[in-house]
Amino acid sequence: MKDTLHLINESLITSDDTATVYSKDVHGVHAELVAERDGPRTVLGESPRWDGDTWWWVDATDGVWCRRPGGPAVAVWQTGERTSLVHPERSGGVVVARGTDLYLLRQGADGEWRPLGPWCELPLEDGWLVNDGVADSHGRLWIGAIAPDRAPLAGVLLRIEPDGVVHEAADGFTLTNGMAWGPGEKRLYHVDTGERTIWAHEVDSRSGRVLDREPFLDFARDDGLPDGIAMDTDGGIWVAMYSSGQIRRYDAMAMLDVVIDLDTPQCTSVEFGGPDGRDLLITTAREGYDESRSAREPLAGRLFQARTRHAGLGKAKAAVETGTFK
Repeated sequence: MKDTLHLINESLITSDDTATVYSKDVHGVHAELVAERDGPRTVLGESPRWDGDTWWWVDATDGVWCRRPGGPAVAVWQTGERTSLVHPERSGGVVVARGTDLYLLRQGADGEWRPLGPWCELPLEDGWLVNDGVADSHGRLWIGAIAPDRAPLAGVLLRIEPDGVVHEAADGFTLTNGMAWGPGEKRLYHVDTGERTIWAHEVDSRSGRVLDREPFLDFARDDGLPDGIAMDTDGGIWVAMYSSGQIRRYDAMAMLDVVIDLDTPQCTSVEFGGPDGRDLLITTAREGYDESRSAREPLAGRLFQARTRHAGLGKAKAAVETGTFK
């Protein structure tokens, strides 16, 4: 990998329209392109996950992909509609958000993956969209919903119990996006791309109730858009910056200390995995591209990878009670 060094200018900006920037030397690397057989081009790559031995991701326009290290990518389920989330499940399957319904994908004895469900039909009216999410250590799935026309501050954060019961955990979001639990699962970090904010929710682990929230990090209006996130064992948050072509690490004090540059601007999400938890899988997109731009930027929508000295904080697996299938 090509090493670089980024220097953040010394400044502290407190305007409502800008982010706080601290003086710090920032270590950076250049992400490597994943071979096409291992990561075919998507329109809107999202939701990368590691289940312990397999990478998962979605093309949010139509389906689910997976790949074991050393093997080729496999199209697991071509859903034919918006597919915003894939997340490992305790029984060995994965939960998939297709439209506004949640399904369980399981692998049969013949090796084929098949959907069961829907497990949960989210109580959302026409025009609502489901986006990214994460599970907690109790197996509950937390997932964001975007209001019709991305109405400002009208979106919600939902919590789904293993039996499929849905609770509204919090509201007041414009474009709810990536989520990750902090160490000890005391805080849920949650991106609102529309408001350019990463929220830190204080959560009662036993009940799942959101007790309070505060902004962890705000981004300037002329910066990229925060999208998917991942957490490392030191409490650092890794943020995919859509339109800027970067993955950034902010430490527990919200200070920038790592930048990973990509050769395409629409960087959508990031996840830790691999045998030692130090591999990063990065999804990208070519959202809104016409044929001409798509041809000029052939790496848009491809998968990228990087190695870090930080180990990822593994994501908990969702739990699905199979007796709840419709």
